[in-house]
Amino acid sequence: MIQTFSTIAVALICPLMMIFMMKGMHGHSSTHSMHGSSKRKFGSREEELDDLKEQLADLQAEYDQLSSELRRQSPESRSSSVSSPHLVKSHQ
Repeated sequence: MIQTFSTIAVALICPLMMIFMMKGMHGHSSTHSMHGSSKRKFGSREEELDDLKEQLADLQAEYDQLSSELRRQSPESRSSSVSSPHLVKSHQ
């Protein structure tokens, strides 16, 4: 009897805990977003496009910096590092 009750309790508690944990994770996503602009309000498409171009330029600069650091590494350590894809250059 007790074993049956404990089995049923565990079977019910697991999905409930998962629901609460998922709700907790989604509740914090707005404040801990990976992309800072995901919740921004834009007055026009042009403002949003300008913001995206700025983000692209920042990412390109970061990529260029990391690429130059990798080129400065010794050949032995460079062969063990993973190559990263090239960012798409914007056509302006």
